[in-house]
Amino acid sequence: MAGGWIDVHHHAYHPPLVAELRRRGVTHMAPGVPLPEWTVADSLRVMDAGGVQAAVLSILLPDAAYGRGAASLVRLANEWTAGTVRDHPGRFGALAVLPLPDVEASLAEIGHALDVLGMDGVVLPASLGDGRYLGDPAFAEVFDELDRRRAVVFVHPNPNYRCSCAGGPGFAAAVPPPLVDFVMDTTRAVANLIFGGTVGRCPGVRFVLAHAGGTVPYLAWRLELASTWVLPDARADVAGAVRAFYYETAQAASPATLACLREVTGRENILFGTDYPFMKDEVVTATLRHLRDVPDVDFTGNALALFPRLAARLGRLGTGAADAARL
Repeated sequence: MAGGWIDVHHHAYHPPLVAELRRRGVTHMAPGVPLPEWTVADSLRVMDAGGVQAAVLSILLPDAAYGRGAASLVRLANEWTAGTVRDHPGRFGALAVLPLPDVEASLAEIGHALDVLGMDGVVLPASLGDGRYLGDPAFAEVFDELDRRRAVVFVHPNPNYRCSCAGGPGFAAAVPPPLVDFVMDTTRAVANLIFGGTVGRCPGVRFVLAHAGGTVPYLAWRLELASTWVLPDARADVAGAVRAFYYETAQAASPATLACLREVTGRENILFGTDYPFMKDEVVTATLRHLRDVPDVDFTGNALALFPRLAARLGRLGTGAADAARL
């Protein structure tokens, strides 16, 4: 049995899903990022090698997948991921993808995923293909339902996001969007959720921010100062919101990033994440190497407290949340 790490940023691209995306003409998640070749066995191999006890699986779908039949594709994807958890209850949790911007279908999928499939929360892209962000008023009903359920919401960059302000023609070829634009997508979503009122209206939602929140920790005070100049009517508790978010360490486990995180949130809000399979074995190993030198953050205990269904599954297998946190 693997050790006690809980990876909260671990993607599952089931072969039938990849085949369907290719049938729809989708070959890449983002420029320079082809659809991954992934299997459950691959994840277990990497997890065992690194001493990772369990991983919370999630799927991000490219914008091109959200055409006709998106709701049925999302349903299949969630069924496949939930099936992986059923087959390996001591190794995996799962987050449900939603068919936004279809609000009605998203509400139905929340009920099915959380009540029928027993999934551990949802994953949402920071922005949508039409340019809207998660704090758009059109999605208020979705967040109100997630708030009612006190759901975990993992905010991840949209795989297709490209910021036109990042550079002129040819910029994306020299500096692909995953390097710079992705973290800005998350940052923009967070600002939109805070200043648009979603975070204040939905205190029950537990937001987990990919890649340590993009640039949010670094820009935290700048965001707090918005009411002193560009948003004089803002009433948002920016510092409180930033402190309440959870931050995972995929591509963000360096000592400098962790030091910044400690300034804006509590150590109980810092989680272990890898972004596997997009980050390969050697990056997973490097992430673990950085985090093993952090003595005062209980990465495993933090994750088990956030995902009680996963903790309960581990407990039924005789591990128990308390024991797992000590591994």
